[in-house]
Amino acid sequence: MRFGLKLWSTNSDTLPEAEQLINQDVFQYIELTPVPKTDMSPFLAYDLPYMIHITTERYGVNIANKKNHGFSLKIIHDCIDWADELNAKYMVLHPGFGEIEHSIELLSTLDDERILIENMPKTGMNNEVMVGYLPEQIERLMNKKFGFCFDLNHAIKAAIGLKMEYKAFIDSFLTLSPFYYHISDGDLNVEKDQHLNIGEGKYDLKYLMKSLNADSKTYMTIETPRTNIHSLKEDNINIQKLKDIINSLTL
Repeated sequence: MRFGLKLWSTNSDTLPEAEQLINQDVFQYIELTPVPKTDMSPFLAYDLPYMIHITTERYGVNIANKKNHGFSLKIIHDCIDWADELNAKYMVLHPGFGEIEHSIELLSTLDDERILIENMPKTGMNNEVMVGYLPEQIERLMNKKFGFCFDLNHAIKAAIGLKMEYKAFIDSFLTLSPFYYHISDGDLNVEKDQHLNIGEGKYDLKYLMKSLNADSKTYMTIETPRTNIHSLKEDNINIQKLKDIINSLTL
């Protein structure tokens, strides 16, 4: 299993610490979100393995809104440039909120097998109806062309919104053969997205780790909070907790 450290392009001051954690084999790659109008050069200065998380709704990207396609495509192509320059193996993409047909339409214009479609909660932070919260929606969005980023936290939030038992709902995604994951902890009575530290929520993390696709090379990015944006100490603590859980399964 390869573990990923989540960074934004505004976090370039943490690169020396990130390099140290990767050299120590604590993490094996950086999942980097390019923030519009930020500089790539600090990241090019480090010979580190990168994945790209394509810029999200937070910065106005929404592929499920046809009126927004021009802006979204510009940002997506900017992120593809980052992926090319940083030699990123995969790019994670949110399918947005609105109409799935609009997401499918935009995706039909992209031809890059590095793209992984990420599943979403049912309800967004501003009560939006998200696209891609059901496995059948993800399968349509992938369209036998793109891969799948399985966000375990998002799936649990979708199950809560759908009033379904979350473990069975997690299992329903496994036919999509996930190999790239996002993980954080969360509460089981909150429908909207959360990113709690490992062990601070109510998820059955042992079950989640058992559900991983054991037949493939697995990547897992931790998406836990960072109260000090200039330090990766909390990321190191969270990944050690997660590794302890995984190691307990093999004892």
